[in-house]
Amino acid sequence: MSWDDNYRDGGFLRMWDYRHPTQELVATVAALGLPAGSAALDIGCGAGREAVFLASCGFRTTGVDLSPTALSIAADRANRAGVRVDWRTGNALALPVPDASIDLATDRGCFHHIDDADRPQFVREVARVLKPGGRFLLRGCRRSDMPPFVIIDAATVDRLFVGFTHGPVLPITLQADSGTLDSNLVLLRRN
Repeated sequence: MSWDDNYRDGGFLRMWDYRHPTQELVATVAALGLPAGSAALDIGCGAGREAVFLASCGFRTTGVDLSPTALSIAADRANRAGVRVDWRTGNALALPVPDASIDLATDRGCFHHIDDADRPQFVREVARVLKPGGRFLLRGCRRSDMPPFVIIDAATVDRLFVGFTHGPVLPITLQADSGTLDSNLVLLRRN
């Protein structure tokens, strides 16, 4: 089943959707204190919950996802919230975003679906679109016994995110309306 199929038949509601912006994103936005009008990017934005939140905080927000159906759902959510988000169909390995244009990028569960062989390209894309000093909030699975997820851990971050500085890789629990996923979080800064 494709990503688009999961959005078309409502499967996303049973598997990974959530009603409210995530606590870790809310805390990151509050802690960073970026000014209104800063540019934000939600990579693998799905049905748009986090992108809508970022736009409601005054960010110029872009949401990128492979699924046109997800983006349609996301656009409806943005309209209901009264915010504007630039929705773009695209691949995280070739982001449809200009170079050095983003102050804050976020990924909640996209990177952990990317095969090891493609992860360096993902990192190059994040580095390409972030401004120098731009931040990247990365969250994803920490358990190796949960295929198809590819874990995110300190060794992976250190190995792949060359040209970034970062804080600790912290254990968190990603919350969805359907349940939880043991995950890790790291906030990175592009040098």
